[in-house]
Amino acid sequence: MKTTQDILTSIQHKPQFKKILHHKCIDKLLSTILPAIRRNIKHGYINKNIFYIIITAALNKYDKDNIIKTIKGVLNSPMILNSEHFTQCNEINIEDVIVYVDHKPKIISQLHTTSTHILTYTERASGDIKIDIKDERLHALAQSIQEIIRKEHNESS
Repeated sequence: MKTTQDILTSIQHKPQFKKILHHKCIDKLLSTILPAIRRNIKHGYINKNIFYIIITAALNKYDKDNIIKTIKGVLNSPMILNSEHFTQCNEINIEDVIVYVDHKPKIISQLHTTSTHILTYTERASGDIKIDIKDERLHALAQSIQEIIRKEHNESS
């Protein structure tokens, strides 16, 4: 039985799914950049053997040159590229690295946060149901619940 990881690994090496392999390689290459600089990287993509990186305007020319130097250092070092960490980049031939500056602000999506206040709901049931339970203990429990519901319904009416 194959696991999902085995299935993805076998699929990503097919020509029609090379974008999966490119995406994994891009993530690995961008992981070599300092975290303070990586926060200002919007995205990256590979087109015609050129690795394009889109950054925000918050980075200066020194940071832009540092990104290019780091990525080219990884790509030009066969010892690093052949390591276990960069196995996704073995089949991808990246010839150049180009960094573009995008002046639009980076949109950060927030995960849904729950509110801390307690929600309460009013009881809408009237308690007018027939209880057909043969077990005496369960029948008594259902009747006590029905009485509580009837009492709440009569008080609210």
